[in-house]
Amino acid sequence: MTRRGTVHTLAALAVVAAVAGLSVLFYLSSLHAAAANSDGATVVLEGRSLVAGNLALGHWGLSLDSFWTVDVLFYAAAVALAGIAPQLLHAVPAVIAALTVAVAAFAARRGRRGWGAVAAAGTAAVLLGLPTASFAEFFLMGPLHVATTLWCLLAMLALRPGRFNWGVAAAAGMLAAGMLGDLLTLAIGVLPVALAGGVAMLRYRRVGAGLPQVAAAAGGVAGWQVVRRAAVALGSFSVGPANPRAPLHQMIANLGHVVTYGAALAGVGVRPFAGPAVPPLLEAAHAAGVALGVGAVLVGIVGLARSSLTGAERDSWPPPRGEGGWIFLGDAVLVGFLGSCAVFVYLSFNATPPFGRYLTPALVYASILAGRLAGRLVERMRGGGMAVVASAVCLGLVAGYVATFADTLGARPPAEGAVRLAAYLERHHLDRGVGAYWSSSIVTVESSGRVALRPVVALPGGRIVRYPRNSEASWYGGGFQFLVFQPSAPWGGVTAAAAAASFGAPAGVATIGSYEVLTYRHDLTIRPDGAYAPQAWRRGGPAG
Repeated sequence: MTRRGTVHTLAALAVVAAVAGLSVLFYLSSLHAAAANSDGATVVLEGRSLVAGNLALGHWGLSLDSFWTVDVLFYAAAVALAGIAPQLLHAVPAVIAALTVAVAAFAARRGRRGWGAVAAAGTAAVLLGLPTASFAEFFLMGPLHVATTLWCLLAMLALRPGRFNWGVAAAAGMLAAGMLGDLLTLAIGVLPVALAGGVAMLRYRRVGAGLPQVAAAAGGVAGWQVVRRAAVALGSFSVGPANPRAPLHQMIANLGHVVTYGAALAGVGVRPFAGPAVPPLLEAAHAAGVALGVGAVLVGIVGLARSSLTGAERDSWPPPRGEGGWIFLGDAVLVGFLGSCAVFVYLSFNATPPFGRYLTPALVYASILAGRLAGRLVERMRGGGMAVVASAVCLGLVAGYVATFADTLGARPPAEGAVRLAAYLERHHLDRGVGAYWSSSIVTVESSGRVALRPVVALPGGRIVRYPRNSEASWYGGGFQFLVFQPSAPWGGVTAAAAAASFGAPAGVATIGSYEVLTYRHDLTIRPDGAYAPQAWRRGGPAG
């Protein structure tokens, strides 16, 4: 092996070791960030279906963000190795997040050398890889569009201006896979790639400069449609109706929330999110990081507009090695940042913290832009005095972020009520039941599959039926012994009254934390098609 090959091998091993180490830290942090829920459990169960051979997730009912070809692939690999285990609820998102940090650092340093490359990669890694407690709730839990962002970044990295090579096909494939699993890919991947290709045409005043990017975006859309139609023809999952969009007055309010929510996730300002706040002393470091990210976005917007209008790069064709050859990447990441903000404004139909998940890609992209700006500043520094000042600022920034992340590791873990419920059900040999969505699939995974708790919902008349989203038809039928719901926070109309209207009086009632368990001496039947069977009700038997 040549010396250069040895260096590359050692570098690759170092990256693998760093990702593995970061995955462990993220796993520990996620245990303290937020309690796992049925959304995370659903992708574990989707992964089990893939491992069992149901590659198209036939007979599943899912939403537009099914995560079929995104997060579910990671969960399928994990289930193949470990089976259904509650640890996967934290371990898989931790690995996805660690890979995203590695790719983001690589994207930040792309086109730079020496200390500029070190500063770029290091800045992105610190800003993204040492999340606040608020951001960890979204970044380290799944499935909350982190893997989707990773797919989009890989597509952007595969493309170069004016070059039709393997990268075009790879990018189209990544974008198609992203859209098959999560339509957020349109806003943070497909449109950014296509628009950055258009900007390249304007920058260089050459159609060919951006044609590969436009072709990759178009190929991704075409691949998405072809595969999805073929999958449907073969019996793939059904897709439920889309979530409502925000009304106009809420969209206007959301423009301000982009700033306040984004800053809060990054550790600055009033916090609308749960979890420990960033201490005031450490908030200064996060304020510097936010300032660098905002500055990078503004610099990017000005540079994109100026060079597009003036054709400033027309005499730089073909693109040179170094930073000039990766202008497209910065443009795509910038448009992806704006796309993430636009989705947040459009879909957040009320001012509640869970919608902060739509800003996760924005924070990933802002970290990359901040890293690229930091690398540029380091490359342009002259004189030892400036280098000393910059080094001191960087050390202070890193120390602040490290201290904040260490604080999240020592935070009190959230209450895991589903763990206690799963233990109770196992202990009482209640291994097959139904429940409100947030009380169901999470218990199935927390019990490692020993308790099968399937999601149901109540119709307007009070009859309990299969919940048609995030469930598989084969889960339903007869043999259910009990029903679970949360009286203090009923969801989907699943209440004691709905249970009485559907199944009659229970034989027993037990309270386990916030949950109530109703047990029956007769079989509870829930039809797989989600319909209600009035004939069974008229006979005095169970309804489904």
